[in-house]
Amino acid sequence: MSILLPAVLAVLLAVIIYYLLPSRSRLPPGPPALPLLGNLPQLLPSPLFLRLHSLTSKYGDLYTLRLPGNTIVVLGSARAQADVLDRLGAVTSGRPRFVMAGEIMTRNLLYVFMPYGERWRRLRRVTHEGFNVRACAAYYPFQTSEAANLVLSLLPSPSPSNASPQSLPDKLKHASAASTWRSLYSGPSLTAEDEERVRRVDQVGEDVLKASMPLASVVDVFPWLDALPQWAAPWRRQGEAWFSRTDAFYREMLELGRRQEKGVEHHKGFIASTADSFDRFEVTEQEAAWTAGGLFGAGVETTAASLHVFVQAMILYPSVALTAQRHIHAVCGGRPPSFDDRERLPYLQAMVKEVLRWKPVAALGVPHVAEEDVEYRGYVIPKGTLLMGNIWSISHDPAFFPSPDTFDPTRFLDEKGQVKEPFPDYHDDTVAYGAGRRICPGRDFANNTLFIDMAYLLWAFDFAPGADKRGMQVLPDPDKYQDHGLMIHPALFPYTLTPRRPDLREMLASAL
Repeated sequence: MSILLPAVLAVLLAVIIYYLLPSRSRLPPGPPALPLLGNLPQLLPSPLFLRLHSLTSKYGDLYTLRLPGNTIVVLGSARAQADVLDRLGAVTSGRPRFVMAGEIMTRNLLYVFMPYGERWRRLRRVTHEGFNVRACAAYYPFQTSEAANLVLSLLPSPSPSNASPQSLPDKLKHASAASTWRSLYSGPSLTAEDEERVRRVDQVGEDVLKASMPLASVVDVFPWLDALPQWAAPWRRQGEAWFSRTDAFYREMLELGRRQEKGVEHHKGFIASTADSFDRFEVTEQEAAWTAGGLFGAGVETTAASLHVFVQAMILYPSVALTAQRHIHAVCGGRPPSFDDRERLPYLQAMVKEVLRWKPVAALGVPHVAEEDVEYRGYVIPKGTLLMGNIWSISHDPAFFPSPDTFDPTRFLDEKGQVKEPFPDYHDDTVAYGAGRRICPGRDFANNTLFIDMAYLLWAFDFAPGADKRGMQVLPDPDKYQDHGLMIHPALFPYTLTPRRPDLREMLASAL
């Protein structure tokens, strides 16, 4: 204790001086900061993305926040994000130092936290080969089959009133997990044993998300504590034990995928189809295991949450659902939709874009960090500054989207009803997936899953509000959320899905 006390006092004194002395920095202006706490009180208690959005309205699309241990520059417009994270990506693609989540718990093997460098580039190339636009076509059969299974799981039994609010996100997550599982590891749909593996992947994701949140770990607030010996660092012992368990689990999943793919002649998943790439880029067994496991964990959560947003929108905007159903009927008739129909369903393509814009579930993304001093708009953003593209503000910018809180797919269609070219600086297929060199490599796969699942749900069901315990109809509240830190979900709502055809079960069972 006698050794730590002077160091703690020195840090506190430095922080107080930092906040009390007039700033000589050329950082963008922002809200006034308090000693020690910085701007932390201004970011509580509501969801962080909404607080940052309100600050964007007040301070503009480029402003600075100070938090204990970090300086953050928030990018609140498509132009600011494109300029800083895309055009200056060579020096703005770093990641903050996540001591607990990145270094101790995952040993920088998890792609999302991995420092920008040689390992990141190797694994990026492999992932791109397995999930680029053309490669993703190989996964269509898995995604289509699991879209049909999703409809079957949602068929009322014996009546729509038996559906609980929690059952919807659970079933959407199961469908997302099944299509992602098969597309990564080949093989059949999820077995009971696989379900337990999915549960463990979910838990891994939750553990990492919690550890990566600001102020979640003392060693992230005071990184110099990482130099303490093992006996004085209980968080390190816990993190290293967590890593050992997770490493063994991810390696087990990789081996399982390799066993499954041996019996599959067609429709092989990522592990099988990129085996040569893993060898060519000298990817180790451990790196391959964590790459696949990390893709699985990240993809399932975001896609399931976006599908939940879609159902909410269909209940709140029945005319949009009806329009989409008319388009699907005109193209497909009585048969289920397929990926071959996509080019003839521009309205549904626009709906996918609008779901991602209206309620982006990764509302803040993951912060970048400047690896060199960056000059922009006359300001200087120092090396080491966190750069946060506020996806929520970007996708609700009225300069691009009049009435941004309204769900309206036609904003992405031209006068002929065809999908518009992307707006300058606003990449409407990708903005929800981050920016620059850190953009999500699985975005095409995720968009494909959203398209086919949304198409099947619209083809199969009519959407209506559910009822509360008193039998009163309840509309979803679009302004309520479940805050999961880096992820948001719609607040639970009752719902009613009514089959649009009496023989759905038989039609889909024969197609599987």
